[in-house]
Amino acid sequence: MKANKIVQLFIFIVPAFFACQRTVIEKNTVYESLNPTNTDANAGDWKPVVLAMANEFPLAAPTSTNVAVYNRELTEIKGFQATLTAEQKASIQYWSAGGVLRWNEIMRELVAKRNLPPASNADGTYPTPSAANPFGYPQFPFANPPYAARAYAYVSVAQYDALVAAYYYKRLYNRAAPHTVDANIKPLVPATNLPSYPSEDAVVAAVSVEMLKLLFPADIAYIQQKADEHMLSRIMAGMNTRSDIEAGVICTKTLRLIL
Repeated sequence: MKANKIVQLFIFIVPAFFACQRTVIEKNTVYESLNPTNTDANAGDWKPVVLAMANEFPLAAPTSTNVAVYNRELTEIKGFQATLTAEQKASIQYWSAGGVLRWNEIMRELVAKRNLPPASNADGTYPTPSAANPFGYPQFPFANPPYAARAYAYVSVAQYDALVAAYYYKRLYNRAAPHTVDANIKPLVPATNLPSYPSEDAVVAAVSVEMLKLLFPADIAYIQQKADEHMLSRIMAGMNTRSDIEAGVICTKTLRLIL
């Protein structure tokens, strides 16, 4: 009888042990890289939602691709590509699925995290989150369905308008992507014929940060970390230089003034 119990216990424990050794891979982390058949090169002509026009706010022209300061930016990319770690390669692949997609996933994560009603007070009432004190209990916001719906709408409109402005200046300045300027730089994600200044990925990342830090102020550090990862991935992938990224951020900082 004792031997039978030991055998039964063994049969239960061994499968459980090996099951615990499995690595769970979320499907959304291994999406294929975005490789559109239509790059919407004329998106700068689209009608914005909030902006009066795509060029409502000016963006300075980039430096030429044949000057020393630009060459230093190319050297930065080549330095990254020569020493890419497995983690950096994974980051490039992750963000290559598309910035709008990834930032909507991040927003869904924040909504789920903050969709937790607080515990009731002793008298049966409920404390109310305060935007003036987002880290106090209960933390702001309580992302119930109405709040979540507004958040999705605000961020989507901001991303759209920022991209319309970015594509306007892309066509205006027509700066070549770094991997087309220097043959030693390899595009590590599917390349397009779009100009690289300003970076559309930096625009999406930066405007998402500007909106989400207002909507989810208790998560600013996490939001900024994801934006930094997103923008750096484009440099490491050979798709943008540092100044392409910085121009994208500038685009969104001016847009923020009217959003």
